[in-house]
Parts: sequence; C-alpha cells; structure tokens
Amino acid sequence: MKKVFVLLLAVITASAFAQELTISGEAKGGVYWEKIQDRAGTENSLKEIVRLGSVDDAGSDYGRFRLNLDYLNASGILGFKVRFNWDDYLKGNPNGPEWAYAFGFGNFFNDQLTLSLGKLGSSPWGTGGPEMWKELEIAPRGGIRFEYKPAFIPSNAGKLNVGFVLNWVDDVDEAAQGGKEATLLDLLQETVVGVSYTHEYFMVRGAYRFDSKLDNAAGRSGQDIEVEGTKLVYRVEEYALRRLLPGLSIWALGNFQGLGSSNPEYCFKTVNWLFIQYAPQAFTAQIRLGLDAADNRTVFFTRPSFAYNLFDGLLVPSIIGAIAWDVGEFKVYADEPFSYIEFEPKLQVNFAPGAYAAFSYYYRLEYKFPSFPPEQTKQYMNLRFGISF
Repeated sequence: MKKVFVLLLAVITASAFAQELTISGEAKGGVYWEKIQDRAGTENSLKEIVRLGSVDDAGSDYGRFRLNLDYLNASGILGFKVRFNWDDYLKGNPNGPEWAYAFGFGNFFNDQLTLSLGKLGSSPWGTGGPEMWKELEIAPRGGIRFEYKPAFIPSNAGKLNVGFVLNWVDDVDEAAQGGKEATLLDLLQETVVGVSYTHEYFMVRGAYRFDSKLDNAAGRSGQDIEVEGTKLVYRVEEYALRRLLPGLSIWALGNFQGLGSSNPEYCFKTVNWLFIQYAPQAFTAQIRLGLDAADNRTVFFTRPSFAYNLFDGLLVPSIIGAIAWDVGEFKVYADEPFSYIEFEPKLQVNFAPGAYAAFSYYYRLEYKFPSFPPEQTKQYMNLRFGISF
C-alpha cells in the first residue's frame, strides 16, 4: 500500500510544474441500514444489515475514494490518464485499492491518430453512463488502442473516431489455468473494434468485442462452454430537439454479451435503456424505459424521477419510482401482477459545488420465488456524504 502512495506522490511531484496536469476525484461515504424479508415474513427470513457505505455510485463496500490524474505535455502530443479507486479500506483485502485504468497515450499526425498503451479505460466508444458504464477494451493484462480521427471530413459534417484494440482475455484466463498454449489467433480473436460519430444533430457510438476460446467461462461456472460469445455496447443521443426546447435531452444506451455463445441460456445477457429528460433551471424530470434480458427471462420497466431545486439548488428534494413486468414466456411467479415495484424519496443539501449531504429511504417489493408466498421486500435508509474535487 505504501508503494502505491509513493508512486502517486512521485507522479504528482514530477508533474507539479506542468500546466497541463489535472487532478480530480471524489470521496463518498455514509451510514447504511438494510432490511430484507422473504416469503411474507416466514421464520428465519429476516436479514438486517448495518454498515458504513453510500449507494450514490460509491462501490459496494464502505465508501469510495477516487483519484484521477490527467496529463498532457506542453506540445499537446503525449500524456497519460490514471484512475485509482479504493472502495474497501480493510488492510490486506484482496479487493482493496485498484487501478481502474492507467495508460499513456500519444496524439500523432495532427491528432488524426491516437495510440494508447497500458491498462485501458476512458473509452471513446463506451456507453458513457449514467448508472451504466460499460467499456469493452478493459482487460486485466492491459491493451493497445488505436484511434483514427480523419481530418478530411469537414468540421460542419461532424467528427468521426474509428479504431481497434489489441488486448488479452477480459475474464477467466483458461490458458493460465488449464495449461493451454495461446496463439496469435487467440489474441486477435479478443480484438475490440469501435466507432463514434458526433454531428450537430445527433451522436452515435458503439464497440464490438470478438471472442476466443481462452475465456470460455468454465472457470466461473464449471460448465462445458466452448464459446462464451461476443459483446456489444452502444450509445445514441439526439441534439436537434434541445435547440427547440432548451433542457430537453433524449439518449439511449445498452450492452449485449454472449452473442453467438455455445450456451446462450447461461451466457446471453442484454440491458437496454432509453432516457427522456427535461431539466430547466428549476427542476429535473426524467423517465427511463428499460428492456433487460438474461437466460430465459425478459423484463420491461419504467422508472420516472423528479427533483426540484430550492434556494438556488441549496436544497433538492427528489423521488424516484419504478415498476417492472416479466414480458417473456417465463415468470418467477405465475400469477404475478408485476415483477417488482420500488420507490426512493431523497432530500439532498448542497453545501458548495461538489459537496453534499443526503438522506434517502428505499422500498422494493419483488416476486422472487415460484412458490407461495412469493414476495421479497427490501428496505434501506442511507445517510450519505460526498465531496468532489
């Protein structure tokens, strides 16, 4: 752990006199209480948890400390990007501090070619959030990313970014575990190709990851799965309507995994979300429509939310609700009127730009069991704090 901080200190010190170094990050934490009750209150069905933590995109443990270092030298050609996450502060925890990404890059030929080396992230072809952040070039052994941004396209015609990534398997490494000999073809079969196009009226981007037999999921499941399947992510935004109504935004994003798998019932999953948001200065109103599928189950949901800015954003009350239905042939419980319902009211106080405190209460009723009674209820309360710098 000391080596990590020594390295970070060395990087910051070495770049202290460079005007193009940007340091940013966040710290999030809070107090979390959760209560889960199965099967309408039968004996031994109650589970209650109290711990430190935040549900505001702060990891799944006790909180989150994040540090971003973005550097570009004076010529604007060479630089690096680093993201360091720490979600579990227990000493010696194997899931403790991690480098989310750490790579160097160079912009060549008048920024028409960008070469990135290292543990990749900050993808130009990912979903981009909110809440769903997917990038296909992430791999535990790093990679090499090539981006081509042609200059022959007129500026009024939009911006194009196309490229590919050479990397290693992104999951269980069967070559290491089973003693298999990896070949050049195996490496090429893990290639990611990506494209993004930004126009004044819309934006679209996506990436596709091929699949080799080296990460065939056997290490996770114990099943005999020859081909795990390819992966796809996408994002689409429209920019024309916001010209007519400032504050209006519409975008869609999603991901597919297990395409072409030899065992699609185990490997295939897809998540697809459409957002419609209107956010003038006084409030933010949003509705999200989703279609998620995994195994033999397909779920459609709608998730409206509303937040109001009081006293110039000092106090922000909000509420989020959702209802979902099983729309495929399979239902967890045959007579279910819905798959789940949930709601979460929240009150947030913004002390300053980037500093807040919030309290939320969450309730969810879900049909989880095929037998009667089928319901599971989940509640949590979260007092949380956040600082962005």
